[in-house]
Amino acid sequence: MADTVWVVRHGQRRDSVDPEWEHHADRVHDPPLTELGRWAAWRTGRYFVESVVTFDAVYASPFLRTAETAEEICRETGNVALLEPGLGEHRNAEWFETDPETVPNERLAEWFDPIELDHDPHVVPEFPESHSEAMERAGRAAQSLVADTDGTVLFVGHGLSVGGVVHGLVGSADEVEAPLCGLTLLERDGEEWVLEFSGETSHLDDE
Repeated sequence: MADTVWVVRHGQRRDSVDPEWEHHADRVHDPPLTELGRWAAWRTGRYFVESVVTFDAVYASPFLRTAETAEEICRETGNVALLEPGLGEHRNAEWFETDPETVPNERLAEWFDPIELDHDPHVVPEFPESHSEAMERAGRAAQSLVADTDGTVLFVGHGLSVGGVVHGLVGSADEVEAPLCGLTLLERDGEEWVLEFSGETSHLDDE
């Protein structure tokens, strides 16, 4: 079982700054990162290297923005990234009319060298799902993944993923914060998990 878990939310997404996004996007609900978002993801990877934080496994949501975030981090840390749908976005019926279309995993692996496809999904989201169902799903994915991995694990996901992972391991998400590229750290203490901090962004201060 893993004894340390880091969780990172993706960087800034293109549709948050492009008011015309929905008019020209191939996949409206699967935007890439902006240049600022890619820089923040890269800076997160540099933080891990500079802090001598190493990972035994990296799992990412299969949405484009999380795959890109994982790519930037893993290019710095030297890890491969595995795609886990259980860490994916909340399938909220108020946001989506159907299950959101994403880039096929095979194409993500072609586009981004750190991504490998040697991973069977632990949890597959259903559409639609309530917020509590999405939190439970992400938490269940985290529990399963940490049970299968020794050492230190990194999860790259969404705001929902951060809360779900913490809730699934600690039992509560009350102290969770999930800013873009924010860092959340959990440590295992015997049979229990402890939330060390959440939403840390000091590594993004412009130097």
